[in-house]
Amino acid sequence: MDSPIIGGLLAFLLGSAVSGVNYAINLRTLKKKPSALASMAVVRQVLNVGCLVAVFALSGVLPWGRMVLLLGAAIGLTIPSILLSLRLAKINDAISAQSKKTSEKGGDPNG
Repeated sequence: MDSPIIGGLLAFLLGSAVSGVNYAINLRTLKKKPSALASMAVVRQVLNVGCLVAVFALSGVLPWGRMVLLLGAAIGLTIPSILLSLRLAKINDAISAQSKKTSEKGGDPNG
């Protein structure tokens, strides 16, 4: 349990969970009101910084080094975020294409 790899992996999992929450916020906002997506950046950034602050604060009582925990959390916030952003971009393109087809046909985009 003293291995720094375990601490880094746990911090990575925490960062990945925060990335998943950020993705869920983005997805919900994109489907409900796409114009509000940019304004949600503050919420997502607060979650990211909160994760890093929590890891920093907990590093004093955990048996692993501060640097290992912060590095694991930072990687956990970054890599899944990039992959989920690519997925979100594909969903955004599909929604845009669908609304464009609907508007070309002259139909109601809501049904």
